[in-house]
Amino acid sequence: MNEREPGDTFAPDQLGWLDFETRSPTDIRAGTYAYATDADAIICSYAISDGPVRSVAVPVFPAALHWESMPLALQEHHARVIAGEAKWAAWNAGFDRAVWNYSTIGFPEMQPEHIIDVMAQAVASGLPPDLSMAAQIAGGGAKKDKAGSELIALFCTPKGLRGVNGTPQSHAGQWAQFRDGYAVADVEAMRAVFRGTRQLPLAEWREYWAMEAINQRGIGIDLALVEAAAKLAEEDKTRSRGELAALTDGVVTSVDHVARIVAWLLPRLPAEGRAILTKREEEVDEEGTITRPAKHQLTRKRIERLIAFVNGPEMGHLDTGIDRVLQIRRYGGSKTPAKFARMLSQHTDGILRGQYVFNGAAQTGRASSKGVQIHNLARDSLKHEADLIIAATDGISYDQFSSVGDDTPVARKLSLLIRPAFVPQVDNVFVWSDWAQIEARVLPWLCDHMPGARERLEIFRAVDADPSVPDIYTRTAAQLSGLSIAEVTKPIRQRGKVAELALGFCGGVGALQAMAAGYGMHFSDEEAQKIVDSWRAANPWAQAFSRELWEAMRAAMANPHDYFKAGRVGFCFLPGYLGGSLLCELPSGRCLTYRAIRWQDVDVLDEDDKPTGQKQKEMMYSRAYGRVKLWPGVLVENFTQATAADILRGTLERLHDNEAADWMPVRLHTHDEILCECTVADADAAEHELKWVMREGFDWSKGLPIMSEETIAYYYTKDEGGHGL
Repeated sequence: MNEREPGDTFAPDQLGWLDFETRSPTDIRAGTYAYATDADAIICSYAISDGPVRSVAVPVFPAALHWESMPLALQEHHARVIAGEAKWAAWNAGFDRAVWNYSTIGFPEMQPEHIIDVMAQAVASGLPPDLSMAAQIAGGGAKKDKAGSELIALFCTPKGLRGVNGTPQSHAGQWAQFRDGYAVADVEAMRAVFRGTRQLPLAEWREYWAMEAINQRGIGIDLALVEAAAKLAEEDKTRSRGELAALTDGVVTSVDHVARIVAWLLPRLPAEGRAILTKREEEVDEEGTITRPAKHQLTRKRIERLIAFVNGPEMGHLDTGIDRVLQIRRYGGSKTPAKFARMLSQHTDGILRGQYVFNGAAQTGRASSKGVQIHNLARDSLKHEADLIIAATDGISYDQFSSVGDDTPVARKLSLLIRPAFVPQVDNVFVWSDWAQIEARVLPWLCDHMPGARERLEIFRAVDADPSVPDIYTRTAAQLSGLSIAEVTKPIRQRGKVAELALGFCGGVGALQAMAAGYGMHFSDEEAQKIVDSWRAANPWAQAFSRELWEAMRAAMANPHDYFKAGRVGFCFLPGYLGGSLLCELPSGRCLTYRAIRWQDVDVLDEDDKPTGQKQKEMMYSRAYGRVKLWPGVLVENFTQATAADILRGTLERLHDNEAADWMPVRLHTHDEILCECTVADADAAEHELKWVMREGFDWSKGLPIMSEETIAYYYTKDEGGHGL
């Protein structure tokens, strides 16, 4: 049986529909698990198959739903679920599963594989992760009215509605409306969205269940370190305000005073620095959304570019206060140190759970991270990491902590201690593995029918067989610099790495400069253009593949229902699906959806985003809450990242079903990394097992060279110095 086959994965009589309403003294922003463990389930709305929606509610507060009082039809359906004959379905199902398990009395435990998430299916078709909006598009539902929000505030939230907390007795009319109207409507809307979207195949639900098991299992945190770091971060906010005021003669007193920071910077920067603040270039975010930051907007990428610029070898004459102001804005403005406070509010018994959203990145199927945002942790490490961990947990003062190691700003030190705050259970260790240059390998593999792409894959295979062979970054650096491979130093190699990471997806000067800034490097426009031209000349296959994808896409749209291939990717346009949608089949068989796609006349904007009166045609599609521009480079990036995501998703599912899952469970993952936990005695065996699973590949990935690097350590770190076993 091919579990990727399209069609109806579940028959109508196999599904039950579920939605809880809850009441809790804990704010929902504390995260699903911290919230659910304090909550009472007060209403359960459900439907079995195509049957009517029913609701069950507690009669008084405080109280929680009890299994013995649940209707027989619901209990019988759950018996079928346990037997593997049926499933529950819910919107944002991880929340309802947590409520079922923690906010009720006497309910049998619901496992991840007992339920599917209608939101994950909807998002995979480009719908918003908002039930009422998704229902309007796919199910013809009506938008929720203000009354629903007011009923939730009245009966469910700690602060109540305008300071009033309602009960079934005090507000009987509203309670009946809440129980029999609002709660019932959600189930009807969810069922309509499920029926109006393409069912995900069983293979994708298996990947979902594996990821939900990780959400449920969670990962330990070093509470002593987190509590100390949270206090230091709070003091750093106060100190930073004072330092900003001193550096700017009182002009700036907060990292949030963006306009004041810009006004202070502009007269102190040379022309090239001012251009970084004013130049408006399109940026592509992780979701593939194309944006054009406004002039003087201090985005993370602009701050990084400015810091790289002012620290360049030719900028020694600049006021050193400029760099410090930028550094304070970079780390204070990012709010990264505040993640320690978030850890404290979201953990349950020292375990951080529910940090991932399956299919969170709609256009690639990559997981997104919520809560502490594990995907966004800094990848570098501190030179004195161990000393700083000890210093923080010893409770030293802010000034003492500041002086430990080097003069790295406190906010920066704290940002780099977020990763080491993740720890295994007592006497255990972490074993993790990360794929080597996974996207750089996937991209040429997708088009290995092209000369140049095939040769690139051979380089990866040669390096995998013999690590002393010069890698792709070294070769690119040599080519770009006009040097022999033997002359490429580590700093020069970084130039090759930046070019490879920035330009494979058809990026230009802006993409290269943004990537370089992330590595502390600055290229002038002229330098950057030379690198772009040189890289493209040496790698014509990359641009050729983007054109091939674009032509296949256009052919598919001109010939509905026909299938067109470009490399290892296929296209099919379905004019009757969600306003006309382009389905793109990946090598794994998984499909990406570009919903409501069509050529569209859009306004040409000037530098201030004002219409010029001119129009131009753009290929646009609908994703989540708006319309998004599509161009060849986005297709290349989407398919590369999505294929890499399939390798991760499949590997997580394989580890979930592996016999080793009981003694080396997965605790955490990023886009290219999987972390497990085991006893010290099992560490070597876990490393061997994880290495084998990471490199095994799949039946659909034949010919793709996959390599990984494994680490064993007492806490999560990027420090290469003595933390392994």
